[in-house]
Amino acid sequence: MEDFFTLASSRRSIRKFKDMDVPQEDIEYFINAAVSAPSGCNSQCWRFVAIRDKNVLGKIEKAVISKVESILKIRESDLPKNYMDSKRKMVSFFTKAPVVIAVFMTEVQYYDPIFITALKENGYNDESIMKLFANYDLLSIGAAVQNLLLAVHEKGYGACWMNEPAICGGEINEILGVPEKDKFISLIPIGVPSYNPRSKEMKNIDEVFFTV
Repeated sequence: MEDFFTLASSRRSIRKFKDMDVPQEDIEYFINAAVSAPSGCNSQCWRFVAIRDKNVLGKIEKAVISKVESILKIRESDLPKNYMDSKRKMVSFFTKAPVVIAVFMTEVQYYDPIFITALKENGYNDESIMKLFANYDLLSIGAAVQNLLLAVHEKGYGACWMNEPAICGGEINEILGVPEKDKFISLIPIGVPSYNPRSKEMKNIDEVFFTV
């Protein structure tokens, strides 16, 4: 097993996959890694759905593309040539993966109800309170997704964290039978990579880090 820095720094987003299955035991390994992540107030505010059924993926693809087309209709007359075809492919390549993980965020309860009550009496609502706390619900999901992506990479698979499908999150909840109260966040297609990804240039550490 490679050291953690090598594992983390060599991970890349993969968008094309070989026609090879991902065993259920590996999928469960990825999810177990994801749910080991830290979460705000230990809320464990996540839900995951593994999608293998191509008919289900087709329904999600149709919903995402339909939403993209409706949003872009206002620019229909001046879109660059082939832009729409390219955009359709970019938001729907997940259908080519042998398995896709849908990620949802469940409700978070802050650990100190007295402080929350005081905030509300000061005029904050639930949304502004979460924003005040730097959206630790989304930070929790990000931590879980990163764990999942590293576990995928460790096992020799590839994946890509897709957020554009969130433009039709409500429709995806309905397709998958997930309650509306659970907010759709991301699709993560997973499979054996069909190509070797290029290296990427990282910002210099001096650009992103300093000590006081």
